[in-house]
Amino acid sequence: MKRLLILFGLLTMLPACATAEIVVEEAWIRLPPPVADTAAGYMTIRNHGDQDVEITGSRTSAAEELEFHAMAMHDGMMHMQKMEKVVVPAHSGISFDPGGNHLMLVGLQHTLKAGERLMITLETSDGQEVTIHAEVRDMRNRSEPAKHGSSDSHHGMH
Repeated sequence: MKRLLILFGLLTMLPACATAEIVVEEAWIRLPPPVADTAAGYMTIRNHGDQDVEITGSRTSAAEELEFHAMAMHDGMMHMQKMEKVVVPAHSGISFDPGGNHLMLVGLQHTLKAGERLMITLETSDGQEVTIHAEVRDMRNRSEPAKHGSSDSHHGMH
């Protein structure tokens, strides 16, 4: 009977073990001008699990709000829209790159400095939290493209 209870206990733990495995790569924040109260962040989020994962929240002590933004073309103009959730497909990933979808730090709590590392926590719909560190990078006066093969020639887009 005791072995049966142990086996049952182990089997009930299997769904928890099969949850998604989120990995964040290349997380960084673009150094904003000193007077700015916002900054844009970029990263790639990979899901090595068997189920899609919904990221429903994010936070950092470096800003009042931390939001994922989608970029979309409307009437010939590029517009930014807050994403209420980010779905990371199973066995796949999603990228947030300069000139496209990005993370927006709104209401910066201090002037950011190049080389500084900001702690960011992503929250999933199933209650998991993923904490990452994003380096603040000064992209001015760079002749080489930024990570992910993008360049700084997006003329003011995040």
